[in-house]
Amino acid sequence: MAAAVVLAITAALLGAWLRTDPWGQGDPTRGLQQLDLLYLDEPAPRYDELDVASGRPALLLVCQACPQPAVDAQVVRSRDPAVARAYGLLTADGRIGPGYALIDRRGRVRYRTFDAEPAAHAAEIEVLLEAMVPR
Repeated sequence: MAAAVVLAITAALLGAWLRTDPWGQGDPTRGLQQLDLLYLDEPAPRYDELDVASGRPALLLVCQACPQPAVDAQVVRSRDPAVARAYGLLTADGRIGPGYALIDRRGRVRYRTFDAEPAAHAAEIEVLLEAMVPR
């Protein structure tokens, strides 16, 4: 009997939750939502070793020899395997990147990805950097 009551209450709450408009995005079924562009919010590893000016967003390039994208942020390059490992940009076979991480003005990693040609994706990187600026 008690299990039936708990099940009925759970079903009612779930049904009410599914009918809400999540975050005002007009998707009451929650089926078409996208993940936030900036999916991370964690302290930047080895931040004090990176020569990053605090108070400004930074693009950390982790690659051996990739062209630097033209973006409106300070760009820091690292070829250090320890940095690549700390940012999750060391491949399974021990190679460094290529990839990049975005660090916000508070020193927190907000995005990272493997990318063989970050310079070719400067426009996409700019979109992510703009999303990091508080409104």
